Amino acid sequence: MQHTSAIRRALATLGAVLLALLLPVSAASAHDTLTGSSPKDGQQLETMPQNIELTFSQPPIKMGSEVKVQDENGKDWATGKVEIVDNVVKQAISADAPAGEYTVTWRVVSSDSHPIEGQFTFTAASGGPGGAEAGSQEPLASDTAAAGGDSEQQEAPTTFPTTFVVFMGVLLVVLVVIIGLLARRRLGRHDERFGDQ
Repeated sequence: MQHTSAIRRALATLGAVLLALLLPVSAASAHDTLTGSSPKDGQQLETMPQNIELTFSQPPIKMGSEVKVQDENGKDWATGKVEIVDNVVKQAISADAPAGEYTVTWRVVSSDSHPIEGQFTFTAASGGPGGAEAGSQEPLASDTAAAGGDSEQQEAPTTFPTTFVVFMGVLLVVLVVIIGLLARRRLGRHDERFGDQ
């Protein structure tokens, strides 16, 4: 009975240690959230903005981040690369973007290395300086290449936090060692009883 109680106490202690270690990992693994955007969702503007700005709760990772600014026909008017300064993500819009309703689709890599995404819409009453002629223009080669790269980035696998795996591995080893020591002690005492007899 004493050995059983000792094993139970060891397991209870190990469980408490496991819980204490996992709580910080869970807190650190919380995904970042979008706290604001410019333009705002559903906003009606007089002119086409030069940039889309997204503000997050924590600075996201630049690798794999993308922002698309698509018109009603699905054409993406985003130009250039995504810029990230602190917790603000900025995407430039082509000066040729015409007036109309736009859907902004964003995808960034959270600071915990997990991808997060979302979308919103806005309307511009007038386009950029070259917007009047934009309808007759073919998509730029750079835009097509960027769109192809974006589709590949969307298929990037989600990485699992390595700290969690390390903690679980260490705790498993500790558990095996404790059980082994208790079992050996119990067997030793069992052999002593038979030796006395």
